[in-house]
Amino acid sequence: MSENSCSTGSCGMNQNPEQIARQREVKNTLGGIKHKIVVLSGKGGVGKSTVAASIATKLAVEGHRVGILDVDIHGPSIPRIFGVKDQRPGMTDEEKMIPVPMTDNLKLMSVGFLLPHDKEALIWRGPLKIGLIEQFFSDVDWGELDYLVVDCPPGTGDEPLSILQMVPDARGIIVTTPQGMAVEDVQKSITFCKKMNMDLVGIVENMSTFKCPKCGEDIEIFPGKGGEEMAKDAGVPLLAKLPLNHNLLEASDNGKLMHAFKEMSAFDPIVKVLSELEEKKPVKKETVKEGAAAVAARKDDRIQTIAMPVDASGILDAHFGHASGFAFFIVDTEKKIIVEAKTLTPPAHEPGVIPSWIAAQGAHVLLTGGLGESARKILVDKGVDVVIGVAADNAAKVAKDYLNDNLNIAGNQCNH
Repeated sequence: MSENSCSTGSCGMNQNPEQIARQREVKNTLGGIKHKIVVLSGKGGVGKSTVAASIATKLAVEGHRVGILDVDIHGPSIPRIFGVKDQRPGMTDEEKMIPVPMTDNLKLMSVGFLLPHDKEALIWRGPLKIGLIEQFFSDVDWGELDYLVVDCPPGTGDEPLSILQMVPDARGIIVTTPQGMAVEDVQKSITFCKKMNMDLVGIVENMSTFKCPKCGEDIEIFPGKGGEEMAKDAGVPLLAKLPLNHNLLEASDNGKLMHAFKEMSAFDPIVKVLSELEEKKPVKKETVKEGAAAVAARKDDRIQTIAMPVDASGILDAHFGHASGFAFFIVDTEKKIIVEAKTLTPPAHEPGVIPSWIAAQGAHVLLTGGLGESARKILVDKGVDVVIGVAADNAAKVAKDYLNDNLNIAGNQCNH
């Protein structure tokens, strides 16, 4: 590796504004998720997807808000496991995908929902696959979750690498089976996670034993104690030794995993560890620092988001609270260009709602003709800079004028 290369691929010097903007969109989208758990394996066939689905189900049954993201592009299993192969995600007004709900606090998203039928194969090269993974992280409306469980493709190739780059605060659970051949492949996953600076929750040894239906004896199917030895060598916990449970496998194959909850008792130690993560990290809905210090810290961001109220013609609207839409411009402050533009419909005009909504969109600055003091204070407290008294003009032109320090200020047009 050359001295100028970046081990994580996240250095900004080689990224274009569109890539940086996409990363900011990913960060904003995942901002309401407290814990991201990536379930990995060094090879296929170790039961990774069933483990991921069962962990998520157990967490949801215990009352946590959980999402499952299936990014195993060539072998999406989650729709089949939950019996929802024929369902499709909805779309929000902002054109974000709505995950398929299983219960009030468990929802799913998978590449399998986007295929014409379950026998369709995606014959794509790396860049297309990476682009799809980016969309799953940036264009899905997860809302607020306690846990997002990511079913990662096996191996250490482009797809897992992209996932870990996009979600640098994720924690990993590695699934293996006991036999030596699986262990060798999975050890590469441990090395991969360490090189990516990923925090490993631990290792799960799947298919560890099989309970004889006649005598009740636990039989070791595979030779060796791969999971135990691997965990010891890596210095991470062995979270569980899962038996080969015929009833659980049958339920997964038939799309009835939710009905097999009683068969998941072996997952209790894993869920206990994850629940302890929740206890150590209290709910924090606001992901930005508050107050003037936040504004000062964010002014140095090269890629920023400019927000402004607009009317139906795309002209800056002087009436902040009653504007029909809000334009959001993602801009490159160094090149002084607009990277991306979109107009969103604001929520109902209730005290404090719209300012909080603007901050939640990741805005760095609000440009507006008029604004009341209470709304201004909410925005500033949430780290959004505010420019009041901007003259009405085409919104894109106003954004460019702001980038070039050429704003036309006409005075505050709001007295309340």
